[in-house]
Amino acid sequence: MKRVKRILGILAVNALVLAAGIVAAELLFGGWLDARQVNRLNLIKDQVRKNDVSRLYQSEKPLITYSRDRYGLRGGHTSPGGIRILTVGGSSTDQRYIGDGETWQDVLQRRFEQAGLKVAVANAGVDGQSTFGHIANFKWWFPEIPGLAPEFILFYVGINDYHIDAADRFDRLVSDGGKPGIAERIRDNSAIWNLFGTLRGIYKAMVVSRIGHQRVNFDELHWVRGQLQQDYGFLAPRLDAYAERLRLLADLTYQAGATPIFVSQPTRHYRITSRGIEGWADATPYDDRSINGIDVFHMMRKLDGVARSVAIEKGAVFVDLASRTEWVDFDFYDFVHMTPQGAAKVGLFLYEALKEDVAPERKPIPRRNGGSGR
Repeated sequence: MKRVKRILGILAVNALVLAAGIVAAELLFGGWLDARQVNRLNLIKDQVRKNDVSRLYQSEKPLITYSRDRYGLRGGHTSPGGIRILTVGGSSTDQRYIGDGETWQDVLQRRFEQAGLKVAVANAGVDGQSTFGHIANFKWWFPEIPGLAPEFILFYVGINDYHIDAADRFDRLVSDGGKPGIAERIRDNSAIWNLFGTLRGIYKAMVVSRIGHQRVNFDELHWVRGQLQQDYGFLAPRLDAYAERLRLLADLTYQAGATPIFVSQPTRHYRITSRGIEGWADATPYDDRSINGIDVFHMMRKLDGVARSVAIEKGAVFVDLASRTEWVDFDFYDFVHMTPQGAAKVGLFLYEALKEDVAPERKPIPRRNGGSGR
């Protein structure tokens, strides 16, 4: 009996220590004591990191510098008030493994400078963020940046939304302004919950969807010209929800006094060649279906078509980078993330598409009855 009591006492003490540790971790790293909801966005602020890119692509300088200012922005702008183009997106906008000075935002800004135009381009990309998070940025992040008043907000979107469900809890909470319940408050503020969520997202991206940062040797892949799915009607709910989020982003951009720019994202799940479309042959899961690279092409083009339609409806600018044929294997180090060579192409293509709209003597005029496509 004494042995049982001793064991129970040890278990009780351990349980108390564990509980105290959990409470301490939540208070230190969670959002319970900070009313600012920006902490929920998992931003990197006021940091300079050294990232080794040798495992991803060849570089003469494999140790690159990745920095974010005190407000969580990347780029060569001197102050938030001087930013003319704010770029919003996920990891292919953030470019965690492209060094300072080599991102497509850096290339775009330098190209404007070479043309004699002063156009500060800031990078507000967040690794893993989709349009769900972009909506939250307007409510939780951007208002926290003093003096931020860009003339254009560029959304580099599509890939992350392709991988998410049509009706997400976070999307409903942010879009509808619903008051969160107890479960939602735990999800929003708990450091431990967010840690498991991050790990789950990393697993889904890298293992299931294979969109995490990992080197792909495209020469070793098998390419085909036939898809596995013949009907993409199953995308309809996702496309409708995506359109609604893009409409909301356009409205939020106009409310901020800026003009929205939607840009489609190229991916190396497929290649546009003179012989037609080639896709990665391996089957990957998409809900309860199997798809290959040709399916990804058709599905992404449907998402990009939604972005074009919303741009026209809302009077935004649309730039269709995904339809360009100049992309080559060496522009990518995996299926969705680019090398410095690819990032340079993005910056140059965007300059050619936007140079007339972003002339410094012109102020953006909200155009709600007809957009432009590039």
